[in-house]
Formats: sequence, structure tokens, C-alpha cells
Amino acid sequence: MSLRLRLVVGIGIALIVLWTAAATWMFRDLDRNLQSTLDERLAMSASMVSGLMQQSSALGDRGESALQAAVTVPGKRSMACQVRSLRGEVIAATKGASNLPMNGQTPGYATRTADGTQWRTYTLHSGEFSITTADSMTERDDLRRRIALAVGLPFLIAAVGGLAALWLGVGRGLAPLERLRRTVAARGPHSVELLETAALPTELRPLAETLNQHQQRTAAAMERERHFTNDAAHELRTPLTAIDTHLQVARMTAGDTRDQALADAGEGVVRLRSTLEQLLLLARVEGRLLFDESEATNAEDAVECAIADARPGAFERVKYCGPARSPKLDMPAALAGIALRNLIDNALRYSPNDTRVDVVIEDLPEEKAVDFTVTDRGMGLGPTPGRVAERFWRGQSVAAGSGSGLGLTIVQAIAKRYGGLLELTGGDGGGTRARLRLPRLE
Repeated sequence: MSLRLRLVVGIGIALIVLWTAAATWMFRDLDRNLQSTLDERLAMSASMVSGLMQQSSALGDRGESALQAAVTVPGKRSMACQVRSLRGEVIAATKGASNLPMNGQTPGYATRTADGTQWRTYTLHSGEFSITTADSMTERDDLRRRIALAVGLPFLIAAVGGLAALWLGVGRGLAPLERLRRTVAARGPHSVELLETAALPTELRPLAETLNQHQQRTAAAMERERHFTNDAAHELRTPLTAIDTHLQVARMTAGDTRDQALADAGEGVVRLRSTLEQLLLLARVEGRLLFDESEATNAEDAVECAIADARPGAFERVKYCGPARSPKLDMPAALAGIALRNLIDNALRYSPNDTRVDVVIEDLPEEKAVDFTVTDRGMGLGPTPGRVAERFWRGQSVAAGSGSGLGLTIVQAIAKRYGGLLELTGGDGGGTRARLRLPRLE
């Protein structure tokens, strides 16, 4: 069922119920007032006849003849009047009412049936007379039906017209939604343009803004895919070419030359695998893919795991210190270990082998964060410190050629994903100080 039809049906049913209730209440109130008015007319008619009878008695024979002339005037078949003596004799009656059994011993209103017709009667005892006036219930029922038609027909017309107006109004009201649908449907598969929300109704703006947010996420995903494809095509071509060259040399030579070529090819495979792992990890972190969130770790354990996974010689060169009670990190243990390992490995790579790397853990409970500071004594950030965290940028040192250029990029992506930060500055005695802030578990 379309939204337009749902709105019309829902609102239409509500309006019909309300209009029916209003019409029913109005009809019942009108009918009650009508019956009361007709009963009052019977009572007034009886009182008027009583007054005539009293005047007739006062005038004697002349009054009696005048009374006879008045009551024998033909009236409506739906109305009747009888005047009886206290002994039950009909003294006077309207035409056709002489034989009706309307004698009432009890004064007041009553409903009687005569010749298959119901009558509403009113009896008044006045002196020596009993006066009964009556209305036919058939006439009253006809009047009731005419009133019901007069009350119900305008409501029926209003209901039909209201539903038609509602159908047209809902259609016009939903026109912006249809235009929005056509706009989205006309977009190409690679379109990244945002929807214009200023001209939309207030109710549709949240939907359009949500679609824009989804479009931005899609555009970001497409951009990450493009980066990954470009990076893979660019960075994997060189090691693959080198491996192919070493293998060709190994096939054409023998002895030590062949062994060296095979060893170089093996090193190329190791570098290629490392680059692939780094690229895939960066794509997962930037792409917001899920990691195991169930396992939490404290800061000291994360540093120990990072040192264990770092390059050879890390245990001898890396020294760390922290608070007496190590705080827990509010992030997956694997990602915390990878970020710290990359920082420590980077510090070891770009500093002399006989120098020390310091790692300091600082607990910041007020800021719900933990700071890790990694300080080396190498050559520093160089002439272009702003490019240190760029993809595939390598520092100008002897050992730089062995890196993939993605270590600090991955650290920065992990910090950004969990609301942290990575800050690189120069050390007090030379070298580089890297400060990594990660979220703290409360």
C-alpha cells in the first residue's frame, strides 16, 4: 500500500468516525427536542380545548352550538382530539377520531395502538370533561426520517468531498518526496553530489541529510578503494620486478651468484608480504571494519607486546616506565599493540643501534586518555616534518629503504578511529618524540 493511500485511509477513517459521531449526537439531540416539542403541542392543544369547553359551558346553548361547529372542522389524519364526559361518553371529537379508543383514565402522556397505528396521546381532566389529544407515531417517524436525511446528507457530501480533497492534498504534500526520489534515482553509480536540503520541507530535511551522510560515507569508501588500488599498483610493482629480476639471475647463474640472487629474491618476498599486510591493515582501520572489541588490555601489557613484536634488539634498547597501576585501554588490544609496535619499530629503525629508546606511559583519568611517549636519539624529523605520516614517505637514513612507509600512517589512522591523536616533535637532545594518545577505560 502506498504512503499516500495509507494517509488517506487513516485520516479518512478518523474523520468519518468523528463526523458520524457528531451527526449521531446532533440527530439524537434534534429528535429529543422534536419529541418534546410535539408533546408540548399536544398539551397546549388539550389546554386550548379545555378553555373552549369552559367558555361553551358559560355561554349555554349558544356556546354549545359554537363548540360543535369548531370540533367538527376536518383536521389532519395524523392528529386527533376527543372530549369525553367523566362517564366515558364522547361529547366531541375531530373527524375520524370518534371511534378511536383514546379514553384515558390517567392524565398525562401515553402511547396507544388503534387500528394498527400507534398514537402519542395527552389526557387532561378539566371539570366534567376529559380531553385527549393525539399525534400519529407514523407521522412522527416520517418527520424523524426527514430530519435524519437533512442531517446526514450534508455530512455524507462533506465526507466524500473531504476524502477527495484529502487525496489531492496528500498528493501535493508528498510531491517533494517524489521529487527527492526521482533525484536520487537519476544519480549515476559514481555520483558523489550532495542533495540540496534548503528547499525541502522540514519533515524531509532529516531524510535528505541522512542520505547526504550516507553519500559522504560512500564517497569516502570509494576514495579509500581508489587509494588502496593506486597504492597497491604503485608499491607492489617494484618488489615484484625485483623478485623477478633476482629469479632470472638465479636461473642464468650458478654457485654463489645464484645463492645470492635467491636470497635477494627471498628478501623481496618478505618485503612484499610486509607491504601487503600493512596495506590491508590500513584499509581495515580506515574502512571502519570490525575488530575484536571484547578483549581489553592495560597500557603496560600493550607496550610489552609491542616490544616483543618489534624488530630484533628491541628488548635491549627499549626502556619503558609508567604509573604504579597500569590503566586499561578502551580499544582492541591488537590495534593498541600494532600502533605502539610501529612507533617503537620506527624509533629503532631511525636511530643508531647503540642508542636507547624511551617509552613513557602517562595516565590521564580526567581526560579519559592514556599518553604514550616514544623518544629516540636519531636524526630527527628532517627538513619536511609535515610529511612524516604520509603514505609511503620514508626518512632520509641508511635504513630507510627497508621500510614500507606505512607505519606512522597506520598509527595515525588507529588514533583517529578511536578519538586519539598522534603528535611528532623534536626531542630535547635530538631525535624524535612521538606522543600517542589512546582512550582510557573508565
